[in-house]
Amino acid sequence: MKDYNWWFLTRNDIIERILRKYCSTENIYDRKILDCGCATGNLLSYLRNKGFKNLYGIDNAKNLIKDIKDINVFQMDVCNMNFNDEEFDLIISSDVIEHLEDDLRAIREMKRVLEKEGLLIIFVPAFKFLWSYHDEINGHKRRYTQKEILLKLQSEGFRIIKSSYWNFFAFFPVFFIRVIKKIFGIRTSDFYSFPFFLNWLIIKIILLENFILNYINFPFGVSVFAVAKKE
Repeated sequence: MKDYNWWFLTRNDIIERILRKYCSTENIYDRKILDCGCATGNLLSYLRNKGFKNLYGIDNAKNLIKDIKDINVFQMDVCNMNFNDEEFDLIISSDVIEHLEDDLRAIREMKRVLEKEGLLIIFVPAFKFLWSYHDEINGHKRRYTQKEILLKLQSEGFRIIKSSYWNFFAFFPVFFIRVIKKIFGIRTSDFYSFPFFLNWLIIKIILLENFILNYINFPFGVSVFAVAKKE
């Protein structure tokens, strides 16, 4: 499902774009990359297929990582990682810290295992007013504004390189659906199995957004991301 669902496919694409734009192009495929909260390894497999070789992943759920093959994956808590200081060139945290009671502790721990001048790419869900049953069943503790996530990163000594809301084009449809669900008391997840054509159309729209993000930032969206450098 994740290989074809519009959300996961377009998120993989924007992460790859960020890697290529903000990571030094010298030996980019050999950079030691850690995916915190890798789940079933969808992003790691995507990056491997794009030529990245030095990939690692961690997740606290053993049942999610058990079928991942040919990638260095470990059952581990992002707040207490069994890695050396400054071990990774780049860390990706994609929709992870909103699940944690202490998100600052996770940010601090990711900083510890990140090399000096290394990059952290972090995605989180945006705006408390978008809170829905989808957040509840996925174990979310919070949603963030751009200002909130940037302040947390800066408080731990990161310098912000790039930040924007993401899924700008999906914002109003998602907002409308969640308002309707609240009005009628509908309690379902937002991950739908769309017909092929609709899923394909959404992918094309968000891939266009990903391209535009090379040049501008968006003022709102369903998610917010930041690219932060360890000083």
